[in-house]
Amino acid sequence: MIKLKKLLKEGHAWENRNENGSLPTLEDVQAAYNQSKTNEVLKDKDGNVRTDLKYKDNKNYQPRIELKNSKSGGGTNLTITVSIDGSKPFDIEFDEHEETDDHGYEKAIWMFGTDDGGNEWGMEGSMAFHGELESYEIDTLEKEEN
Repeated sequence: MIKLKKLLKEGHAWENRNENGSLPTLEDVQAAYNQSKTNEVLKDKDGNVRTDLKYKDNKNYQPRIELKNSKSGGGTNLTITVSIDGSKPFDIEFDEHEETDDHGYEKAIWMFGTDDGGNEWGMEGSMAFHGELESYEIDTLEKEEN
């Protein structure tokens, strides 16, 4: 679901009425939003979406990350299978972390991992005081630039 407050300004519905005078439905607004996002994505010279970039020229683009599977190896070791922007699913093995904030019972951490191709990845997570992984935020997954 999109955040309508960011998309719609006051009066948007009246300004964009359908041909018969009816107001646009949520599906119409969603379709318009998706079309505008499609135009913002950087593409290579062949017109294919570039998934290997951080899209520095367009700060509004956010890749679609889909978690396919996850396996915990104890402690903060974690293996996840993800698909980014509809790509073929691949595994990332997280085996290192750095503490970013200590909340007493729970610590905020930045997890470091690598995929089968040797690419380095990072992701936010949290760890219990006894060293076990509590949670991770798949939306914060980032590919590290070398």
